Amino acid sequence: MRMWVMVIAVALISACATLAGLRYFSRDDGQGSSAAAAHSRVDLPRQPPAQTRAVDRQTGEEHITALARLEPENGVIEISGTPGDRVKTLKVKLGERVAAGDELAVLESRTLRQAELEVAQTQLAEAQQRQTAEEAYADATEAEARLAEEEANLSQLDAKAQQDKIAGLKTAYQASQTDLARLEGVRQSDGPTPGDEIVSDQQLAHQRVATDKARNELAAAEAEYEKLERSIDLAHRQAQAKLKTAEASRARIPSTVQVDSLRKQVELAQRRLELTTIRAPSDGVILKLWLSEGETLAQQPILQMADTSRMVAAAEIYEDDALRIKPGQTATIKGDALGEPIDGHVTYVGRLVAKNTVVGLTPTAATDLRVVEARILLDSNELASKLINLQVTVYIPALAVAESSDQPAEQTAQQAKNP
Repeated sequence: MRMWVMVIAVALISACATLAGLRYFSRDDGQGSSAAAAHSRVDLPRQPPAQTRAVDRQTGEEHITALARLEPENGVIEISGTPGDRVKTLKVKLGERVAAGDELAVLESRTLRQAELEVAQTQLAEAQQRQTAEEAYADATEAEARLAEEEANLSQLDAKAQQDKIAGLKTAYQASQTDLARLEGVRQSDGPTPGDEIVSDQQLAHQRVATDKARNELAAAEAEYEKLERSIDLAHRQAQAKLKTAEASRARIPSTVQVDSLRKQVELAQRRLELTTIRAPSDGVILKLWLSEGETLAQQPILQMADTSRMVAAAEIYEDDALRIKPGQTATIKGDALGEPIDGHVTYVGRLVAKNTVVGLTPTAATDLRVVEARILLDSNELASKLINLQVTVYIPALAVAESSDQPAEQTAQQAKNP
C-alpha cells in the first residue's frame, strides 16, 4: 500500500514539473512574438483609416469622408439662473418657439427682489425730499443774509444823517459858547454900582444853561453815531456769517443726503429683479426642460433652447485630409435617418488637431483618430432641425494640398463669417 502511494506521488510531481516547463517556454515565445509584432508595427508606414476616402463611381472623383453631428449654427444654449434659487413658474413648453426677450421662467426670489426694489425706491424718495428741504433751508438762509446786508446798507444812511446832525449841534454849541463868552465879557466891564449892569445875572445864567445843553446834545449825538457805526459793522458781519452758513448748508447736502448712492441702489435692485425673470436670449425653439416648477437651481440648467433656422454639420476631418478642403467647397451630408442627402458648403476649417469625439457605430470603427474640425452650413434645415446631434457622414471633394492653400487666410476667414 505504501508503495502505491509513493508511486502516485512521484507521478503527480513529474506532471506538475512538466506543466511548469511548458508554461515557461510558451511565455517566452509569446514575449518574443509580441516584441517582433511591435517592431513590425513600428516599421510599417502609417495608413489613414479606409473610411476617410471615397470615390464617386460615376465621375471617379475622390471625396473626403468624415463623421459629423448636426447642430444649430450658434449651438445649443443652456438657460440657467442664480444657483440656490427655485423655479416658481415655467412659461414655455417643449417644442415651443420663442422670440428674443420672451419670458421663459420666473424664479421664486422675484417677490423678495420686488420688495427690495420698493424699499430702495422709498429710501430714494425720502432722500430726495430731504434734499429738497435742505436746499430750501439753504435758500432761506441765503435770502436772510441778503436782507441783513441790505439793512446794513440802509443803516449807512442813518449814519450819514447822524453826522449831519452832529455837525449842526457842533455849530450850535460853538455859537452858544461864543454868546456866553461875550455876555461874560460885557458883565465884567459893567460898573460897580448895582443896577447899572448891562447883562443881568438871569441872562448870564440862561446862556450858561443853553451852552451846557448844546454841549450835552452834541455829546449825545456823537455817542449815538459811534453806536450806529458799531451796529452797522456788526450787521455786515452777521450778514456775511449767514451767507457763509447758507453756502456751507448747500455744500453739505450731497454728504448728508446720499441721493446718488441711493439711485445706484435702486438701479441695482432693479437689475436683481430683472434677473428673476428668465428671458430668451435669441429666437429659437425649446429643446428640453431640465427642471420643473418648484425645483432648486444647482448644476443643471433650467432648459435648453436653440435657433434652428441655420443648421450645420460639425465634421471631424482626418488630419491627413485637413489641407485638402477649404471654405466655400460644396459638401453632401448623408444619414439613414435623413432619408435623402442634404447639400451644403464648407464655412470653416479649423487649425487645431485633436482626438475625435464622433465614433462610428460599427465594432471596427476607429476610436483614436487625430482630426480637425470643419463646419458645413446646410442648404436645407427642415429635416436637420428635427434631429439635432444626429450622427451623419459628410462627403467633400478632395483638393490638392497646393490648391487648398491658394486662398489667402484673410479671405478664408471672411468667407467663414459670411458664407
